[in-house]
Amino acid sequence: MILVTGATGDVGGAVLAGLADKPVAVRAFVGDRADITIKAANIEVVRGDFSSDADMRRALEGVDAAFLATEICPAMVDMQSKFIALAKIGGVRRLVHLSGVGANLQICCARTLRWLGQLEATASSSGMTVTHLRSTFMMQNLLQFAAEIKREGLIAGPFRSGRWTFVDAQDVGAVGAVVLLNEQHDGQTFVVTGSESLSYKAVAERFSVALGKPVRYVDITANEARGKLQAAGHNPVMVEATLELWDACASNLVNVAPTNIVQELTGRPPRSLEDFIAAHRAQFA
Repeated sequence: MILVTGATGDVGGAVLAGLADKPVAVRAFVGDRADITIKAANIEVVRGDFSSDADMRRALEGVDAAFLATEICPAMVDMQSKFIALAKIGGVRRLVHLSGVGANLQICCARTLRWLGQLEATASSSGMTVTHLRSTFMMQNLLQFAAEIKREGLIAGPFRSGRWTFVDAQDVGAVGAVVLLNEQHDGQTFVVTGSESLSYKAVAERFSVALGKPVRYVDITANEARGKLQAAGHNPVMVEATLELWDACASNLVNVAPTNIVQELTGRPPRSLEDFIAAHRAQFA
């Protein structure tokens, strides 16, 4: 039995898609009011919450391998650490953990990377066989600019001229499914990326061509970006955490060159930015 947490998210949903109709039993752990979009005879749904030990124990019954992912939030260390402990007690042998490039328990300037580093260390010391998926910046995060792109042809952020290595969440999930199905990949750390690194100016140019209308990038200060995030209703802690992460990436502290992991593990090239824009055209155009 394979358990998939975060099953209603972009990556978790892609993991489920990669496991659908395979000769293995799959369990999706979802919230009480959520539902999965991937349906298959080998996928069952168990409802519950990371805040409930009883819910997690129920989800973990009979599980041999688990995919662990939650939203990035101040509670993620507690939630995932508790899950890891219960998974070990419950007899889970293998864990595939969604992390991120730059995960580092000692990093001083980006708390989200410290959280991920702490969780990597917790998982690795659990006694289970752990595979870490360190994804780069996901293309789905570009959806936060969709309204401005649609309305004004504008991407505004504190990203300076740094080059960002993007990846589609579907590719990260596809890699996760391959690892869950094949134990030969166990115990490794995979840096999962797209095929190229782009500045936000170049990203805007790609949007212009793909949408057939001008889209420009405007560099703004961190404080201006803070105001935008606050106006969008983000949690105050996550506003500061997001700005820290953006600054670390813009400063090239955590960016990496593209890897061949998606091609090597899934047998196909990673999705391009143009593929992503086309898939979400209605939101951008």
